[in-house]
Amino acid sequence: MMHLQTCRLLAIASVAFLVGTLVRAEETSAPPRPAGRAARPVAPQSVCPRDALPWTASDFKSLNPNLPSLIIAGDSTADKGPDAWHRGWAALLIDYFDATKINVVNRARGGRSFRSFVHEGLWDQLIAAVKPGDVVMIQFGHNDGGDIKAANGRADLPGVGDETQDVTRADGSVETVHTFGWYERKFIRDVRAKGGVAVVMSQTVYNRWTDGHHANKPGNIYVWAKQIADEEKVPFLDHGALISARYEQLGQDAVKPFFAADPLHTTTFGAVVNAELFVAGVKRLGLTTLVDGLNAKGRAITDESPPAAK
Repeated sequence: MMHLQTCRLLAIASVAFLVGTLVRAEETSAPPRPAGRAARPVAPQSVCPRDALPWTASDFKSLNPNLPSLIIAGDSTADKGPDAWHRGWAALLIDYFDATKINVVNRARGGRSFRSFVHEGLWDQLIAAVKPGDVVMIQFGHNDGGDIKAANGRADLPGVGDETQDVTRADGSVETVHTFGWYERKFIRDVRAKGGVAVVMSQTVYNRWTDGHHANKPGNIYVWAKQIADEEKVPFLDHGALISARYEQLGQDAVKPFFAADPLHTTTFGAVVNAELFVAGVKRLGLTTLVDGLNAKGRAITDESPPAAK
């Protein structure tokens, strides 16, 4: 398993590999496509040695009932993803925790919002497994905006209030849609009712830069997430701020290998960085159950980033 410094060096070396992969993907034979439509690059299954190692468990089958559990609820930015260009940070948490001290389960699912996570029954499955002392990380937002009547059934109502709106889904069923804040509040209270600890996280960030500086301007989702965390008196792990600060330290060129598919989804290189900053955030918050469950690699991580934005 690689430490962050090793991964950074491999990441820089991988720039040529990623570019070469894009070129080779364009040259691969494919079915005819409409004129003017570019071929979609074929993402590799591996971009660094870490891709050959096991990922964080995504189900509850192998949990040790005598140990506390760390459970992740989120979207594709935390999910393992289908390939090495869409690797979420929580897929690597197994690298930093001692399996004899704590269970780690990554229940993040690509393309999900608060609303769709609930509608599809994913939240019910997760909360059914929570027991006293467990820690549930809650990180949504990338898929929660937009038109609530869209066919994908993702968008929440904006805000943090109790207002609702009924929408008719493609299958003819009627769904009552709530606000972003309502869903977050529900998640927190459901975890608390099971004797667990809920921790709200800010979103991961985009690979966007302005005049050589990382451009991270938190919007309404950030404001709503932190507001509910404060009102419910639960920890708020500002993952996005930690990541942005680290990107600023590394510089735009060094961060390039962390992204390949688009400006949001990280490669395995980027996922390593985001996972280690999660560990740094856990230490910063003093989440005892999680800190006590770290292995030697997790304990060795230091918070090199400037203080997170308040």
